[in-house]
Amino acid sequence: MRRSIPIGLLVVSLAALFVVGGTMAWFTHTAEPVINTFTAGTVEIEIVDEYTEVTNWNPGDTTDKKVSVKSLGTKGAYVRVSLTPVWGSMVEDEFAPDQELSTENVVLNVNTGEDDDWMLSDGWYYYKKILPAGEETSLLLNSVTLVGESTGNEYQGKILQIIVEAEAVQASNDAYQSVWSLKSLPWVEEV
Repeated sequence: MRRSIPIGLLVVSLAALFVVGGTMAWFTHTAEPVINTFTAGTVEIEIVDEYTEVTNWNPGDTTDKKVSVKSLGTKGAYVRVSLTPVWGSMVEDEFAPDQELSTENVVLNVNTGEDDDWMLSDGWYYYKKILPAGEETSLLLNSVTLVGESTGNEYQGKILQIIVEAEAVQASNDAYQSVWSLKSLPWVEEV
């Protein structure tokens, strides 16, 4: 029995310690959480295409067709545009391309001179500046000419469509490299 008294005293002492320890107060404080918000920017564009449909186009005619790109996003962006002329006919209210008709008789009057803001590389017209949010590029295309000497009778009654496609990528962090698979921008000479 002598052993049970010290064990009993030990148990009672530990219980008393837990009760006393549980009732002790300490100064404490919990800080209010800080919430940081990061809103991603946006890259959004639209093609600005101004022209009047021509229904009686003749070899030798030049028709106004103005193409530019407008930024609707919040970030500066690099822009490129593809212009693809296609001859064809309407079949059951749908355009059917005619692969046998060449588009070499179609001249796209584009602004790609040395002093212009656009340049042609790898089938795309690249805008040589960063397009700021809410701004519009200079004109890429001014007009389209149907060359008289190379437009024979096989083009009578045919329809020319110009497919305009545009892409934009954020101008920051060299995103064009992975998005467009380019090592550098075409208008910037590699060192």
